Amino acid sequence: MFQRRDFLKTSLGVVGGLALSQFGWAEESTTEITATAAKFLAALTDDQRKAVQFEAGDAERFNWHFIPLNDTTKQVSTRKGLCLDDMNAKAKAAALNLLKLCTSADGYKWATEIMEREAFLAELEPKNAWFRKPGWYFFTVFGKPSAKGTWGWRVDGHHLSVSITITDGVIVSATPYFMGLNPVTIKHGPRKGERDTITPCEDLARELFLMLNKDQQKVALQAEHLPEVAGKTVKAPTKLPTGLSASKMSNKQQELLVKLVNHYTGRMPEALAKTETGKFTKAGVEKLSFLYTGEAVEGKRHTYNIQGPSLYIHYMNEMTDPQKNPANHIHSIYRSLTTDFGGAVPG
Repeated sequence: MFQRRDFLKTSLGVVGGLALSQFGWAEESTTEITATAAKFLAALTDDQRKAVQFEAGDAERFNWHFIPLNDTTKQVSTRKGLCLDDMNAKAKAAALNLLKLCTSADGYKWATEIMEREAFLAELEPKNAWFRKPGWYFFTVFGKPSAKGTWGWRVDGHHLSVSITITDGVIVSATPYFMGLNPVTIKHGPRKGERDTITPCEDLARELFLMLNKDQQKVALQAEHLPEVAGKTVKAPTKLPTGLSASKMSNKQQELLVKLVNHYTGRMPEALAKTETGKFTKAGVEKLSFLYTGEAVEGKRHTYNIQGPSLYIHYMNEMTDPQKNPANHIHSIYRSLTTDFGGAVPG
């Protein structure tokens, strides 16, 4: 029977050449983050450190993904970096603490639950148990952890990819920030009915769509489902349909839309979440848009996106779970249109 893995229980107790002030960053001390990253690197062997650490501008920075990346012939992962399973106790504790320090309380809880869900998937998919592992989440560091200059790190694995960038002691970006969940609702066994982790991204969007009147729904609803979220991309997609403008929503509808966006920013550390919220509220909530596809009923295929001058949110729940229950598999991502990877995005 599935048990939550002990390693997750016991291991813890200049952007784009512009001044940071131009973005109105809400500052948060990164002294502990920098020290933790240094402890992580120090706990590794020389060979492990070479596998983990890249130059700040290395192209590997953009090689993020959220699907299993495995060589099935050798039964090994093809991801760069070092996974939790291959770390010693000190390195593992530092890696998980790094994740905790660079996410919100909810964000960390959700991230570790996503990792733990892999053990449950291994029970449902015995033939895939060799790669359904809570310890197959890979950490990479870009640049040298320091109070000055730019450096970053990434955690990458099935249904989780977070890219953190720190410049002059300020977390300037946690994007691309991907979280997924499979199954969304556990349908069988002792945990039947359990539905936790990132489900607000589904529930709030459904609530918002159902709050719209018929005329608004006609504008918001698109016939074709959105395409899959694209990993290994340096920028969010462009020229996608936008659906219903928030300028055509009532105050209550706008409030719920903001609540939904804040679910995504709420995965980030508090100061950065405030910065991201500040960017879209300063531009004007009315400049956001909401698009929905499919049926607003649990268990029915649906997707949505939210777009604004500073952000892009992409969500989909189209696939079955391992037991063939329909629409029980979430993919969701928040991207900054100006500061993905700290703004170091190739033109």
